[in-house]
Amino acid sequence: MILIALMATLLASQPIKLESGPIPVEQAFELKRTMGEAAFAAEVDAAVGRLQNGRFQKAVTAGPCASPAEIAASAQLELVRRTHDPQAYARSQAAAEAALAQPRQLRTLYLGGAQVSAPYGLVSKMIARAKAEPNARLAELYRRMAEDQFSGIDSIILRSFFGPGVHTTWEKGLDDAALAYVDATIAGEWCPMNVANADWLKADLRDHGWYRISTYGADADRAAWVIVQHARHDLAFQQEVLAMLEPLWRSGETRGENFAMLYDQTAHYRGRPGRFGVMGDCTAPGVWTPAPLEDRGAADAWRTKAGMPPLAQYIATRGRGCAD
Repeated sequence: MILIALMATLLASQPIKLESGPIPVEQAFELKRTMGEAAFAAEVDAAVGRLQNGRFQKAVTAGPCASPAEIAASAQLELVRRTHDPQAYARSQAAAEAALAQPRQLRTLYLGGAQVSAPYGLVSKMIARAKAEPNARLAELYRRMAEDQFSGIDSIILRSFFGPGVHTTWEKGLDDAALAYVDATIAGEWCPMNVANADWLKADLRDHGWYRISTYGADADRAAWVIVQHARHDLAFQQEVLAMLEPLWRSGETRGENFAMLYDQTAHYRGRPGRFGVMGDCTAPGVWTPAPLEDRGAADAWRTKAGMPPLAQYIATRGRGCAD
């Protein structure tokens, strides 16, 4: 116990690092006790924040995705900060792992074409389209779209837009600590898929151009855009696509919302103001605030052109995903 306390004291004197993976649980709790809960929580936030885009991707030369060790360490620390002792930690971790086993089983079933339950309807639709599609490119696009939507339907889609109490069936009953552990784990699994999807689509678009609505239909346009939107590790690719979409959204060959969301996303990650009010952050419980805009007074006019609802309505919708 003395050795654990000495190790915790040494660790408390330097920034938390995730590269080496999880540390012994008792040591992690001793570190929290040594630092104090508030300081420990802030340090965990800082460590996780160094993995760019939450826990998904990072801006370092080692590669765009966090390593398995980093993801396991971030999941552990998120759990430690939300539990009082190793016993509570063990209970929440066991519940989280049991829950995570369920979507891993569902993935095989749903991506294989089995009947799905809510909220996985889009997954079912895209898999059916992929299986029926004679065009190999379109079939592969739909398959990748289905995998993307399955992987992100929980914390990334449901809770971020509709509130912390909205869960998939397999998440229900988990406490906040277990949910944080689940989120960190899923985020680590999501990034490699995003990279692979982006690499495939990048090559495809350079050979064939965008999936224009008049040629390929609205589903193909949407599927390609979702893959681009999630390629946050490759800003250069996103900017290539933005230039590709600029004339197309005005002629109805891609959804106006596709251009709007990609415009604001690329502007945000280049440190520039947005135009449509797409990007922002939770600034208080139930309050979502847009990132800086080029012209706040013109935002609704731009949103109308893109076929999007008024900014105030969008702010209210996003606010439902801002937890206490």
